[in-house]
Amino acid sequence: MRIPWLKNRNTQAKLGVFIAKQRVDICALSAGNEAISVLDSVALSDMSALVKTLDEMVTKHHLQAASCHVVLSNQVYQLLQIDKPNVPDNEIASSLPFIAKEFINEAIDTVVFDYFSVPNQNKINLVYCPKSVVELIVTAMQQAKLELVSIGIEELATANLFNTRAGDEQKTTQMLIAQQDYQEINLTIIYDNQLYFSRRLRGFSRLRDLQENQLDSPLLDNFSLEIQRSADFVVSQLKLPEVKAINLALPSAILEPLITRIQLNFTTPVTPLTHAIITDNVDIGFLPAIGGALEKL
Repeated sequence: MRIPWLKNRNTQAKLGVFIAKQRVDICALSAGNEAISVLDSVALSDMSALVKTLDEMVTKHHLQAASCHVVLSNQVYQLLQIDKPNVPDNEIASSLPFIAKEFINEAIDTVVFDYFSVPNQNKINLVYCPKSVVELIVTAMQQAKLELVSIGIEELATANLFNTRAGDEQKTTQMLIAQQDYQEINLTIIYDNQLYFSRRLRGFSRLRDLQENQLDSPLLDNFSLEIQRSADFVVSQLKLPEVKAINLALPSAILEPLITRIQLNFTTPVTPLTHAIITDNVDIGFLPAIGGALEKL
């Protein structure tokens, strides 16, 4: 979601700011795009506290005038895949409010729409969130004197963690399974720097609470079944190469034993998510903010 009326400034610092109902996270991309700095995470008592909280965070870390990519928590937007409208590509954005009437219950004038294409399919991903949330973010950015470049969503931000430059490596199909706090788990498929598919795996939010003596739980077999269904869909419907790796970014205190247990159900490698410029000890809760900082890298 681009905010065209904001003044453009010549700035060097680039921030990723993740905004959820209960917290704000800030990460920064270092000079030369060589490292990520995890700067801060502050709890929100309510979204209405965003303006004051963000201003205090920016002042604390001397970030005024930095360019900023905001990433929204999936708590505050909806994502729907629909048939591509039968209009010229340059008219899709303006047609969204009329098209969306068929798919949403909210009043059209109370929400903000955006979309992104589904590669190799005649479909688009429709994204919408309350207009009040966008207005609040714009006010917070202006108050904190940040340059707001874009407002994105979790699925696209975390897909940035798989971006490669031309010639860096062979194209591969990657699966990312990520979870924030106690939200539902997001499963995304990334191929050739593009998000091809995403779904929320409902009913598995308590995976993070499993202890080592609970790893024989049927929950993990059901979880593996959902992963396999998505992997099969990649080949049969999306016509992509088979998934090369299943990357887990779950807030579990026993992630390694959990991965070992899940690996029993797959020949495809199951691994913790890694990235060349993210250190091993980074809290995976910061992944959306990190993905925001990596936007357009």
